[in-house]
Amino acid sequence: MKEKTLEFRIRKLHVNTDVEKRLQKKQPSRVYVNEDILIELTGGKDGGKVVYLEKVLPSSASASASASAPDTTTTATLGRREATLWKAPEKLDKAVTQMYDAFRDACGYKLGEHVKITSAGGLLPDADEVVLEELVAQDDAAQDSASIEPLVASDIPGWEVFLSGRMSLVDHIYSGMMFKNVFVRGPERTFVVSSVNGRPAGNARYLDRKTVLRIADPAAAAAETDAAAPQGKLRVTGIRGMDTPVKKLNNLLSCFTKDVPLRMRRYPAIAIHGGHGTGKTMLLNAIANTRWGTVFRIQFKDKLAEIQDVFQKARLQQPSIILIDQIERLIDKERNNRVAVIQAICEALDGLNELKLKGERHQVVVVAACLDYTADIPDDLKEPGRFASEIYLPLPDVDGRREILAALDMCVAPEKEQELLCHLSERTHAYNGKDLQRLVDEACMLGCIRAPEEEEEKKKETEQAETIPTVSEAPGADGDVQIKSSPIHYVSPEDYDEALRVVRPSAMHDINLKPPPIHFDDIGGQESVKRSLRRAVRLSTESVDVLQKYFEHPPKGFLLYGPPGCSKTMAAQAMATESGLNFFAVKGAELLNMYVGESERAVRRLFQRAREVAPSMIFFDEIDSIAGQRQGFGQKGGGSSTSHGGLNVLTTLLNEMDGFEALQGVVVLAATNRPQALDPALLRPGRFDELIYVSPPDEEARKAIFRGVADKRRMNEDVDIDALARDTDGYSGAEIKGICAVAGVAAYDRYVNAWEDDDTGIMMHDLVYAIQSQKQQITIDMIKGFEDWEKQFRRH
Repeated sequence: MKEKTLEFRIRKLHVNTDVEKRLQKKQPSRVYVNEDILIELTGGKDGGKVVYLEKVLPSSASASASASAPDTTTTATLGRREATLWKAPEKLDKAVTQMYDAFRDACGYKLGEHVKITSAGGLLPDADEVVLEELVAQDDAAQDSASIEPLVASDIPGWEVFLSGRMSLVDHIYSGMMFKNVFVRGPERTFVVSSVNGRPAGNARYLDRKTVLRIADPAAAAAETDAAAPQGKLRVTGIRGMDTPVKKLNNLLSCFTKDVPLRMRRYPAIAIHGGHGTGKTMLLNAIANTRWGTVFRIQFKDKLAEIQDVFQKARLQQPSIILIDQIERLIDKERNNRVAVIQAICEALDGLNELKLKGERHQVVVVAACLDYTADIPDDLKEPGRFASEIYLPLPDVDGRREILAALDMCVAPEKEQELLCHLSERTHAYNGKDLQRLVDEACMLGCIRAPEEEEEKKKETEQAETIPTVSEAPGADGDVQIKSSPIHYVSPEDYDEALRVVRPSAMHDINLKPPPIHFDDIGGQESVKRSLRRAVRLSTESVDVLQKYFEHPPKGFLLYGPPGCSKTMAAQAMATESGLNFFAVKGAELLNMYVGESERAVRRLFQRAREVAPSMIFFDEIDSIAGQRQGFGQKGGGSSTSHGGLNVLTTLLNEMDGFEALQGVVVLAATNRPQALDPALLRPGRFDELIYVSPPDEEARKAIFRGVADKRRMNEDVDIDALARDTDGYSGAEIKGICAVAGVAAYDRYVNAWEDDDTGIMMHDLVYAIQSQKQQITIDMIKGFEDWEKQFRRH
């Protein structure tokens, strides 16, 4: 939503209840408004969104300020501060706002004065660094304070540790926050927060053992105060689980602030891209929250004139920031004036870079977000000086997921939190930040449902329930602080295990096919095939150090070929089930049914997804339908077995597999009944490295298939499995299962038509009859064709 600003009169906030007193201590920078106003400013009823406060000067003061500073933009506001917005605990007029006294004093606001509140979007960032200064009284009346010597350097580390403990009791830290009359050794001292995350008007969430607290040297603090400017620092901080992308982003942003020679400055716009839920919008909001310059946003629904107006205003109000979320929607191919919009952005970016040629400083930061830089940003916008810098946001790895989960309120008992963090971070491959939030929300909901049920069963044991101490304001008769107890229910690790079954990663929703729970033991025989596939799984999860001892390029492509019905697809499904790899399965024919150009995009996206969620496996069933031979490969008459659309898909597949050697943790598996139809280019080393023949089952394998059926079905004692295996020489596994199914139908009919219960089950003559009626599909010529192809291409 766009920024919205409303004006309010400040009214006294009365703090009466214990809950309100705790909030005053833990989150002192809360600002309260009417519920309707909360919705209007933040777009929802949930409190906690960041807003900016600006004091509104009286008209006379405004006129005076304008006269004394004619070169500045005339405004009736002063001193922008950060806060979080909440629904008022009492009935409140729409034109009134309330805040705690300490925060109001730190901002320099008085009761009855007017402030403007501007929506900023997003939640309060984490505090990476908090800087404090010692506050020494200067008035003559404070004789004792004036005689206190400033801290010496050797004492500062001890005070930093002590104040970190005091700060751990507070959730929100803001510039100007005071810690009065604190005592370690010697006289009492008072400290004030001078900056949060490097910003003199900063506000952020304090994280115990994570936020760095620093006490400024008095002499350095004085110099820093003299040089301080209201402008924030153009640097993103406080985002957990995204260290590498944030570091790259800050390096690019520093080009707009570093004092480097004009001829060396490069000011390309920045494109942030990544899958859904990877944090693109969060990074844009974090850039806006730096308060380095005036923030402008371009929405995908904006008209051409509005887009041009934003760039013009940003150029006039430097330093400024232009943010474009979902730029692919702004320049969508179905937009009537798409070309004009692209051209307008190109001209605007070129105009900004022309400032350097004129010797003017360029301080307009342009950042856009999209899903795919390659596909969503047109070539015109990738020219030097335009969106030439890209930052890719991958799905978080195990350490990133742990960081993200640690930043969420998991509602678990403190002693179980670290173990659960390790457990969840290792089990949430392919989950993005939003998925992890959904996982935590689902687990908390399950805990809320479970807790009352357990409470009902344990009514008589409620006095043993775990409690949270609540400090009352009034001391007891003996002078000690009284403690009130209130029961609390924690979410259990079992709730998270259940939530994992419900909340699946977004990255796997549209392509991933969850394989049925098939295991290698369900496949009779085929021991060499199973051995090869198990080795493929080990190769995909083996460490690089081990692989380098034995391979220059470890095999990553595996082709299953053989007659139909011999368990090629089942073998792939069993591999996915037993390996635990993220499983992407597509049928070749499905890709060819897409619109022109979409098939190639689907293949590229498929490989990209697999790389993002590694360890993973891509399975192409019926690969011959998209990877048939191109014209000229041994075809009589010069005909081509691949259509134009199929040729494009094949070319894309070859390109993806060419870059496949450098990948880690991704396996490509394919199956075909017609290996002779495959393009030879797919069969060279570096693509499908290992060719695995899935032959018709031998006699031992056929026995295993019949035994497997017998273990699950009612079979008569007269059934001779050895004889059945001999009689089905040359039959595929699928045909043998079909024989058992036909025999089962005959036995069932006999059971239904019997006058008395027939408990004979499937008899030998039922199976013999089924074999005689089953036409064998695998012929001698078919097997010879596989043998001839094997001699030509198989690598022993």
